[in-house]
Amino acid sequence: MKCLIPLVLVAAGLTLGLAIWGEAGERVKASDGEKSMLKAVVHINFTDSERQKGGLKNVANILREEKGAEIEVVCHGGGIGLLIDDQSGHADEIARLIKQGVRFAACENTLRDRSIPKENLLPNVTTVPSGAVEVVHKQQAGFGYFRP
Repeated sequence: MKCLIPLVLVAAGLTLGLAIWGEAGERVKASDGEKSMLKAVVHINFTDSERQKGGLKNVANILREEKGAEIEVVCHGGGIGLLIDDQSGHADEIARLIKQGVRFAACENTLRDRSIPKENLLPNVTTVPSGAVEVVHKQQAGFGYFRP
């Protein structure tokens, strides 16, 4: 029995050492410059134009800080006006962000409920069947959630 105790202690020590070494190795890999790309879904469902402007500024700031970030702005409900040609006060900023790779998505449910034809959307704006569902799908796909 006395011989068994040192053997168990050595085995436990080796197991603990390997676990710590493996964890340290994972940290090294993550800190070797292998940075995962930032992905964010920005949720706009409010009519306040100044708040919408602030949200677009947030998107521009994210892109400036995180080169190559993948960002989708989803508009539904009261936020749909941001993407409507004759309603949006921010068309130039949206066009600039689209050129930088930001995707803007309009909710087809909202368009239908408000009798807004897709042709009235700003250029290069896409649609999704449901804005709320799109936000949840993006979160499930690893996108961080942001609501200005």
